[in-house]
Amino acid sequence: MKRLLLASLLALGCARSDPWPQKIIAKSDPVQKPVASKMKAWSHNGYLIRPQAEYEFTARVLLLEKFSSGREADLSPEDLSLGWGEMSNSAYLGQIGMQHVERYYQWEIKGEVPDKDTIVNHSANTHFIPASDGVAAILKAVRVHDLVRAHGYLVNVEAPDGWNWSSSLVRSDTGAGACELFWCDKLETLVTPH
Repeated sequence: MKRLLLASLLALGCARSDPWPQKIIAKSDPVQKPVASKMKAWSHNGYLIRPQAEYEFTARVLLLEKFSSGREADLSPEDLSLGWGEMSNSAYLGQIGMQHVERYYQWEIKGEVPDKDTIVNHSANTHFIPASDGVAAILKAVRVHDLVRAHGYLVNVEAPDGWNWSSSLVRSDTGAGACELFWCDKLETLVTPH
């Protein structure tokens, strides 16, 4: 069943036309900074949000997935898989198969040029927690291939019953726990090439 789903998703991805020229469109890596010492945790929808790092980026949307059920979806209704550097280059991306499985981003090298380290270090699956209704509305309108700019914080989340959800703080990790959990207070679509 999973192979059939992967084949269907890859076929769908191939059927869509890529609107970008074959060059890097998001040149800079995300910028991560220490949180100001005076910054405290805050409450959001019954959860405690603990900021771990200030985070901002300009990136290409590689994949997106919306969620409507489950505890994670209460906080983060959408994941964006994002790419920068070579992972924003259509020529490079054309040699990689990608898909979402649940809240994970998976990829497979199809061509001769891509290498694992470039993919890992220049892309990330990001769980978005919109900080406001305005950000949530912009997030809902984002589409694959959009170039977006965002600011906020990588966070850890705690619930009164002990449940917790933590962000990765590096771009070079993979597997469980490697996604960014992102409190997004500013989001804009720079280019929507549709």
